[in-house]
Amino acid sequence: MERLHFGVAIPNYGPLANADTLVRLARRAEALGIDSIWVADHLVAPVGVQSIYPYDRRPDAKPGDMGVIERFFEPLTTLAFLAAATQRIRLGVSVYVMPYRNPVVTAKIVATLDALSGGRVIFGVGVGWLREEFAALGQDARHRGRVTDEYLEVCRRLWRDDVASFDGHHYHLPAVRAEPKPAQRPWPPVWVGGNSDAALARALALGDGWHLIDLAPDELARHVAVLRERLAAAGRERRDFVVSVRKGILVRDRDVAGDKPLYGTAAKIQRDRDEYARAGTDALVSNLRQAKSADDLEAAMVEAAEAMLG
Repeated sequence: MERLHFGVAIPNYGPLANADTLVRLARRAEALGIDSIWVADHLVAPVGVQSIYPYDRRPDAKPGDMGVIERFFEPLTTLAFLAAATQRIRLGVSVYVMPYRNPVVTAKIVATLDALSGGRVIFGVGVGWLREEFAALGQDARHRGRVTDEYLEVCRRLWRDDVASFDGHHYHLPAVRAEPKPAQRPWPPVWVGGNSDAALARALALGDGWHLIDLAPDELARHVAVLRERLAAAGRERRDFVVSVRKGILVRDRDVAGDKPLYGTAAKIQRDRDEYARAGTDALVSNLRQAKSADDLEAAMVEAAEAMLG
């Protein structure tokens, strides 16, 4: 990428998620010059959860109330709806939980979306974390990493090959043909989510990018240093591999000592943005600040875009 790619996560869940608000935010993002819009992935809201979100940095992290994901629009369906309401903005999932769904179905829907949108999909994928949601789907969370690897390879073959087949431990695909192929060849960019060594290994083996979560620039730089070593060992070029970070932005009228990266005045956010770029970031995907209305959400998006693109 020639410059830092900037994307915004819009809420496909919660009380503000509805057709009018999603279209409004997607079109405003496109008008503002934002590169991409992103949605999240859950299917059900388990009751009595014991799983702890892996990126909760609080020292006393506890299981959360999953009521926040009870009203949740399925991500690829949502992106198809928004593709029809926009013209150029890219369409991402941060992240699609790969083991939740049959890989042939996933490959078909993603290829269809990419073909019909004119090649706008960025396919962020992950292994998931909510054990109770796996149980609701009849899946064993203990095998989610290996299942993700096989399912993603099935998708890649269906997207790339005229005749695709796969024989793995968790999935067998007999020889089949599947069209349409994605508009982007050989497939839409696959950004593998997660900060772990396992996520990095998966990104190197099966992805086109590494999608990291909530890291500061100095933390990111350490991850990128390891990435460069492993890319070189694999004979891959750094310029052909995307490093992206999902991080909240909060525009304020003043800077406060100790504020997190991308929190503060527009000038501070721009300095932080440049620090991320120097640390090796190719793309930043921003969460919007919490809001009580669609007007507040749109205002947050405008503030973030003015700071990031200024």
